[in-house]
Amino acid sequence: MCTKQLVVTGATGFVGARVIEHALARGYAVAALVRDPERVAARNDSRLRLERWSVGSPLPVVGQADALLHLAAYVPADFSDAREAARCFEINTNGALQVAMEAASQGVKRLVFFGSAQVYAPDAGPASETSATFPHRASYYLASKLSAEICLIAFGKANAMPVTVLRLASVYGPGMHATGMVPAFLRTLLGGRSLIIADGGQYSVDLVYVDDVVTLALGAVEKSVDGVFNAGSGRSCTSLEAALTVADVVGADRFLVGVEAGGSDAAARGFRALEVAKAAKLLDYRPRSFREGIEAWKTETGFGQFEDTVEQNCR
Repeated sequence: MCTKQLVVTGATGFVGARVIEHALARGYAVAALVRDPERVAARNDSRLRLERWSVGSPLPVVGQADALLHLAAYVPADFSDAREAARCFEINTNGALQVAMEAASQGVKRLVFFGSAQVYAPDAGPASETSATFPHRASYYLASKLSAEICLIAFGKANAMPVTVLRLASVYGPGMHATGMVPAFLRTLLGGRSLIIADGGQYSVDLVYVDDVVTLALGAVEKSVDGVFNAGSGRSCTSLEAALTVADVVGADRFLVGVEAGGSDAAARGFRALEVAKAAKLLDYRPRSFREGIEAWKTETGFGQFEDTVEQNCR
């Protein structure tokens, strides 16, 4: 049996690194295209080939790989800065299309693009893959990601290259950056400190465990399924619910969690839950609940990345 070949861009990022880890565990041979090969954790694996590369550069020779998973993207420091718009479109839209064109010319069989579920227009109720899209926040960045989807799907149809688009909810789990809501909750509650949540604790978001996203992506490759898929948990979780769940899992007293009053539009500042019925039907997608994801993270790592914070608070 021939070993399946994958090409992964953005391999040193949070999700990209996890993709490589799981792909190698499944027996894939992986070509990781990265700006800094030294940052790839699994670089000593014999089935992993590292290529120094950045978006906009010519694609290295990757051969007729089974799929290219494109995660590399430009995320501006200031989402509201209009001066960042050109670079967002240059890298996230034009760069993604260039990757697809060069991959197709080399005979790569499939492209999997990692997009964002924040492209959906605000509305009541969960968003399905056919819901209206209109990025209303971080608009330059999100507009460039949505434009990439449109361009890649059009290119795929015109050139007989299957394209799978994954619209990611808010991803959390081992290896994630230290910033963000979930790491902040973990650092604070593991350190035994009080956690005060803004907006009355009603900020709402779909939180998806990183391994569920990776499983969905690799499933699309293995089952040869194309189209747009939501990569979320299928559930909406408020910031208060998330904080209380974290407290329970780490063994912190729930009384450490408090809220400050928020305006009537607090919930509106969140993001919609995602419907995942399509992925469940076609890709047997079964995402974890937030509690299950936090418990899985604890089982795997013991939240070791937060140990320094805990020790400092114990001194």
